[in-house]
Amino acid sequence: MKKGQILNRESFISNLSNILGREMPKEVVHPGLSSKPHLEIYKGYTQAQLAEEFHKNAQVNKAGSGGKIDSLIIEKKDLANTVAEKLVEHGTGPIIAWNDERFAEWGLNEVLKDAYVWTDKKGRENVDKALEASYGVCISDISLAETASYTVIDKLGKGRSSNFLPLNYVCIVPQSTIVPRLTQAMQKLHEMSKEGINPAAINFICGSSSSSDIELNKVWGVHGPIRLTYLIVSDL
Repeated sequence: MKKGQILNRESFISNLSNILGREMPKEVVHPGLSSKPHLEIYKGYTQAQLAEEFHKNAQVNKAGSGGKIDSLIIEKKDLANTVAEKLVEHGTGPIIAWNDERFAEWGLNEVLKDAYVWTDKKGRENVDKALEASYGVCISDISLAETASYTVIDKLGKGRSSNFLPLNYVCIVPQSTIVPRLTQAMQKLHEMSKEGINPAAINFICGSSSSSDIELNKVWGVHGPIRLTYLIVSDL
C-alpha cells in the first residue's frame, strides 16, 4: 500500500451505517452547542494577565505538590542568571538541553556551555545522557494558563527522553505562548495540521511527575522529573 493511501474506507463506513440503521454520511457535520463555557474562561485577558493566571495556578500546584513545582515571572534580561541559579538549586550535576537556536538568541550559551545537547544522529546515547541528567531545560511551545501546563511539540532536536528522564526540570515559558486553556491550544494545533504540520507526539505537562495516591501512598518522579520550575518571561 502506498504511503497515504486509504483502502476500503467507503465499504467500511457503509457497513457501519447499515448496522446503525442510517444512511451513509456524505460529510462531517460538527454539532452545534447551545452554550460554549470553554470559550469564556479568561476571555479578553491580555498576555500579561494570562501570565499572572499561569503563575497563580502554578503556585496552587506548588502547594499540592509539597513544593515540587515552582514558578517565577521574570524579564528576558534576567533569564540567564535565573536559569543558572535554578541549575544548581538542588545540587550540581549533568544537564541536558534541546538543540534549539533560541537558547543562543536569549543569551543562554554561557549558562548551558557544559550541557549535553540532544543530537538526533547519536541515537541511544541521547537517552543515556537524559537518564544521567540532574537537570533538563526546555521551552514551552504552547502554555495553558488554566492549569499551568506546558506543551512540548515533537521536533528534531527535542527528544522526548530529555523531557521525562532528568531529575529536575527548568521550563522557559515565553509569555507570548500562553493561551487561556486547552481549547485554544487545540485550535492552534488544528491550524498547524491544516498547514501540514502533524508532529509525531504532543505532550501537555502540568507539573512534576507523580503516581496517583492509591492507598494514600503518593510517589513523585514515577514517569518524569521530580521537581519542575517555570520561568515565565514577560517580554518573550
